[in-house]
Amino acid sequence: METSEPNVPAFPRTVGVIGGGTAGHFAALAIKRRFPELQVTLVESSAVPIIGVGEATTSRMPPFLHAQLGLDIVEMFRAVGPTFKLGIKFEWGPPEVSSFTYPFGDAWPIESFAYERDLRPQSLVSMLLGDGSGPVVRAPDGSLLSLLPSLKFAYHLDNQRFVAFLAEAARRAGIEHVDATLDRATPLPDGAGIASLRAADGGELAFDFYVDATGFRSLLLEGALGSPFESYASSLLCDRAIVATVPQPGPVEPCTTAETMDAGWCWRIPVVGEDHRGYVHASAFLDEDAAAAEMRAKNPGMGEPRVVRFRSGRHRDFWIGNTVSLGNAYGFVEPLESTALHMVILSLAYVLEGLATLREGRGDPGFPAFASRSVGAHWDYLRWFLAVHYRFNRRLDTPFWRAARAEVDVSGAAEMLERFRLEGPWVADHDATRVRSPGEGSRFATADPTFGYSGLMMLLLGQRAPGSERARPAMDRAAWDVMAARHRAVAARALPHREALEALLAHPEMLARFVSAPSSWCHAEGRLPAPLAARVSRA
Repeated sequence: METSEPNVPAFPRTVGVIGGGTAGHFAALAIKRRFPELQVTLVESSAVPIIGVGEATTSRMPPFLHAQLGLDIVEMFRAVGPTFKLGIKFEWGPPEVSSFTYPFGDAWPIESFAYERDLRPQSLVSMLLGDGSGPVVRAPDGSLLSLLPSLKFAYHLDNQRFVAFLAEAARRAGIEHVDATLDRATPLPDGAGIASLRAADGGELAFDFYVDATGFRSLLLEGALGSPFESYASSLLCDRAIVATVPQPGPVEPCTTAETMDAGWCWRIPVVGEDHRGYVHASAFLDEDAAAAEMRAKNPGMGEPRVVRFRSGRHRDFWIGNTVSLGNAYGFVEPLESTALHMVILSLAYVLEGLATLREGRGDPGFPAFASRSVGAHWDYLRWFLAVHYRFNRRLDTPFWRAARAEVDVSGAAEMLERFRLEGPWVADHDATRVRSPGEGSRFATADPTFGYSGLMMLLLGQRAPGSERARPAMDRAAWDVMAARHRAVAARALPHREALEALLAHPEMLARFVSAPSSWCHAEGRLPAPLAARVSRA
């Protein structure tokens, strides 16, 4: 459906970020840092509690926090106590395979599968993940060496502590704060954005530019501006999550775990001292009480569960006039790949570039519609990418999984899946300067490489999808053996994850080098999404 194309607003003087939480604070901090002359106000209600769950992220998060927002990494580790996420461990696929690894960064899944019949050796990060190690190694002389500047990683975060850290950073940055419970947003007469907000106590607030971060309520985008919601329910069947903390049964794992359950799957997000678990399930196959009972049976000592009800999909519009929408207020997909904050970061790139064109006096009336189409396309891609997880998981033979394998809509990835079936996995084309059509080249067409070619290969090989047996490695066996041996030698010297965290806190200079080292990947991860970069280059 074509997005409407209202007149683009003038460069604002005041910005209201409506809704706190992580998405709201990210928006306020990013806008204020890019445009310090703007008066940025974050409006949130103290009556709405912060969701106290663990938050898993992607490798876009560390560069966003420490390079783009300029948040001190040492301060954050001391205040928030994050743990490292090196990737995902999927307890998924055929019953005879206990799990497969899905690491961040460069990997060689085809060679690993062809030569080892296992994805764990596919990269150094994958080996560290499998061993339960952190990104710190002990050199032969006994000294410690941080691998943070060279190895991709993400964070596991306790949400309450993280939002408190962001709130303090916002205060230091001069971002104003208003505690108000809002009950209505009034649209402009022409529908091109929001005119004002009314609080429950009768007070009114007005800004030149609005960011809707009101969560599933979507007070501005859906409530006031009427942007229709486009459901992904035919591809993603789950609509509930039973969330609780559980005692940590062993070491602090350096990965998120996705465990297959009777009517969905359960995440494990480890922070120091406890694990955060969430059973994402389909209410059409299992009610909430039964889901909580299944989760408790598999997690002795589980705390009191809480239910989160959601719908997977997105709104038609991302940007209407003087209003943009972020996070759950715009769209939501189940957190099978930790996409929530990833998509906030990606979406903010469009907001910042759009505002930049206004400040520079080259405002494009078509930019809001372009941003809506582009952000929508990113979300639609995630729909198909996540749907592939369901099509080939044969771990359990329950009514839910039988339906998932037979009925989940994967039409947006059909060409890729058919190519895999006929040809097997293909070698990546590392020319990332353009996105090819499925018939033109070998790259999995996507503007977001985080979930691109390599991720698709890992998912299909890990699940032993039809075509896996056709794996033809590009690297010969001798070269593979040399590389794998080198990685194993490094992994053998790595500290267990908890010890690595303790070492970095004891030697904060090693943490700081992630940001200060000129060669750190922290500085190379701020690239604009491909559609946006192309538009900016033409401007």
